[in-house]
Amino acid sequence: MKRIDGQPVANSATSIRLTITERDIKDGAPLNPNACAIALAAQRHIEGVTAARAHLGCIYLMIRGKWRRFHTSGALSREIVAFDRGGKFYPGEYDLLPVPAHTLIKRARKPSSTPRRRGPPRRRKPHYTEGVRSTAHSNEEARRS
Repeated sequence: MKRIDGQPVANSATSIRLTITERDIKDGAPLNPNACAIALAAQRHIEGVTAARAHLGCIYLMIRGKWRRFHTSGALSREIVAFDRGGKFYPGEYDLLPVPAHTLIKRARKPSSTPRRRGPPRRRKPHYTEGVRSTAHSNEEARRS
């Protein structure tokens, strides 16, 4: 189970509509998941939120003393990339989505009837978006070391 500062993180079952204002954008800090425009807007506009961490794939909110994980919508994720790269973050209403169920379920692989290919596997090199904040997963790995 994922933990932040020793506290467990629960997955959200509902979505939240977040209004990001010019003030949130002006006060926000690029490349900082704890003090970006999204985190400031969540703390200011959502009742019961005392802390927030906004990453490209997920957003963590401490609501009434408990951490909750939300999925970052596509529009919000594009705004994060633009904001971190020095561009404009446009104010408006954005959705924090519940974590999709298919990402939470670990499925067993079915045995394959076709023979396996010999030799090293051919995997595409993953693409990493440059010039943006680190992912929540990379922060977790750094703490384990």
